Amino acid sequence: MTSPTKFVWPLVAAIAIAGGSYFGSLALNHSIASAESPAATARPTPSPALENISAAQDLSRNFREVHNAMKDAVVNISIVKKSPASNFHSRIRIPDGFPLPPGFNPNDLNPDGGDSGGEEIQGTGSGVIVSPDGYILTNNHVVEDATDISVRLDDHRTLKAKVIGTDPKTDLAVIKIDADHLTYAKFGDSDEIQVGDWVLAFGSPMGYEQSMTQGIISAKGRQIGIIASHNPALQDLTYEDFLQTDAAINPGNSGGPLVNLKGEVIGINSAIASTTGAYSGIGFSIPSNEARYIMDSLIKHGKVVRGFLQVQIEDINNPTKDDQALADSIKRSGFSGNGVLVNGVGPDGPAAKGGVQAGDVIVALNGKPVESVGQLRNQIARTAPGTEIALTIYRDGKNLDLKFPVGTQPATIAAADQGGNSVIQAPAESKDLGLSVVPVDDTIARKYHVPAGKGVAISEIDPNGLAAQCGLNAGDVITRVDRTPVNSPDAFSAAISKANLNDGVRLHVHTGGMDRLIFVQKTK
Repeated sequence: MTSPTKFVWPLVAAIAIAGGSYFGSLALNHSIASAESPAATARPTPSPALENISAAQDLSRNFREVHNAMKDAVVNISIVKKSPASNFHSRIRIPDGFPLPPGFNPNDLNPDGGDSGGEEIQGTGSGVIVSPDGYILTNNHVVEDATDISVRLDDHRTLKAKVIGTDPKTDLAVIKIDADHLTYAKFGDSDEIQVGDWVLAFGSPMGYEQSMTQGIISAKGRQIGIIASHNPALQDLTYEDFLQTDAAINPGNSGGPLVNLKGEVIGINSAIASTTGAYSGIGFSIPSNEARYIMDSLIKHGKVVRGFLQVQIEDINNPTKDDQALADSIKRSGFSGNGVLVNGVGPDGPAAKGGVQAGDVIVALNGKPVESVGQLRNQIARTAPGTEIALTIYRDGKNLDLKFPVGTQPATIAAADQGGNSVIQAPAESKDLGLSVVPVDDTIARKYHVPAGKGVAISEIDPNGLAAQCGLNAGDVITRVDRTPVNSPDAFSAAISKANLNDGVRLHVHTGGMDRLIFVQKTK
């Protein structure tokens, strides 16, 4: 709990009172000796030597120049969307103290915890114009499910915007306005930014448009799990590689740019770590190199096209229990340092065709050291399919160089491991039942203590929907629809589409450690 603010009088006040007679006599004697008035002997505070403040003045001047350069490219975004009661995909559960997206406060959406009845709610965020024809980068959570989007420019123009594309896996979105005389921002290279570098955060914190705060890069490569926590259906499918900064980021900053001292966008502000929902010194921004690739893909294809290796990978210094012996044997052969252990290779995938083998350790990608699974998968994902990459691998006591083109990641691949050990289908939704289901992969199986690969797990459920009324809950695993086994979202969708809910359908469900038969029927 935060302690209440305490106001303390300066200690110097007590000292002055205690020594009042001394100071008084000193002033009196001086006035008698000089016979001058107090005004004649008063003087202003001295100015610091210019050579001692020139560096600070130069930095301040740099801040001003960046603000003046950026202000016309930074926009305020106002949205209208349906409340969570009418859109169960918006229902999210956040652990206490978990990083929050700036601008998100679940209590604002439904302060009494009850059903808000499908009312319209309003929200605000930020964005940055990134092209002369009006494309704007922002966060997915700013515009997700919005029924109306308005963009306000620094010159006070307010324009309607349309969504070009969104990528929930990175929490990025591209929207567009049609207007002339626009100012657009330039991108910087987020890979070049270093811990300790000055950065400036822009946006509309607490609704105060065109705000700028300053700080430094506090850390790089943060993976905080915020995206999947807000949308459990994306578990193991998200890409997080956040820049951490102590530049003040508050509710309303979401989607605004993080900028270097050259006036270049090196990040898109996305989340904060806070127990109160407000700034506490830890903010997170999506690196510009990631954002730019996502933006280009959304504009060109209407979706994100990602690179693909088709390998199972894990950190060599943090292997699973099953692979501990393999990792130890590799280290005994002479390997030391960081790298990514390949413990599985798809037989017909791009990596196999390029010469990668199970047991290899990937130590460099395109000449840059590979430190972690997250780093490698993010870099491969933002590599355009068909692009040739150079991998340095450790095998049998020596390093080898391999060159081959990356493939195209299928829409059904779990991106957490590049597809080697979790080839899955996208979640399926049944509006009639009021639920969404996902495959029972290893992660879901461990979470709900059910067999992997059997059935589909309920990832989201509308509390007012038919399934909930019949006793189903998130985490329940549906194994059959009537007599049809359903071991994938596609199979579930096909079976439900053939069923007649007016007559009723039998769902075989694993729940609470028991197998149950639940009869679901629409009320007439």
